[in-house]
Amino acid sequence: MSFNNKHWILGLICLSLNFSAVAQGDAEIGKLKAMACMGCHGPTGNSFVPSFPALAGQPASYIAKQIQDFKEADRRNTTMTSIALGIGEADMHHIGAFYESQVKTPVVKNIPHLKTDAEKTALLTLGKKLYDHGNADTGQAACFACHGKSGDALVDLGVPVLANQHPQYLISTLKEFKNRKRANDGERVMRRIVDTMTDEQIEAVAYYSSYLVPTLEEKK
Repeated sequence: MSFNNKHWILGLICLSLNFSAVAQGDAEIGKLKAMACMGCHGPTGNSFVPSFPALAGQPASYIAKQIQDFKEADRRNTTMTSIALGIGEADMHHIGAFYESQVKTPVVKNIPHLKTDAEKTALLTLGKKLYDHGNADTGQAACFACHGKSGDALVDLGVPVLANQHPQYLISTLKEFKNRKRANDGERVMRRIVDTMTDEQIEAVAYYSSYLVPTLEEKK
């Protein structure tokens, strides 16, 4: 293994931090309870605005945790906090079950600010390298350790799915972790990782993991 073990350990911490007994929700009840969410996240969790996260297919436990974090101000957003405060504990699991049951539609495969194919290839190649192997020089852990080889997360660990998530949302989220505007990652897992990354590396990982991991994954 070419990557120093201590860097892998950091990437794997999130597996133990997010693993816990998960309350079971009812997707049918969740559909009714999620009515207030649909204006921003779409009727099936496929948001139309790239700055709003797609929730379709996200693990129920991850959705429930985010609602709880907004309720307790561990994650901050005026609109989301207002909505979350009106959601009871049982309902957050129902809402999570609803969104987990939905199918995420693919995002448009485009990097509009890069003009040439060579620029796009370079960015995606960098993104794949960081996603699959991390960066031994800076201590960045490989993204796949928690988010799965194809960006679809590891089952039942409360880790968000990255495949087909809006890259614009991922970029802003990673920068929020880096700038400490978001700090609801247990044991600073994401903040420790993103602190090692440049803006270019953040962008590369976001675009690669959001919709290009399933497409570019190496054949076995």
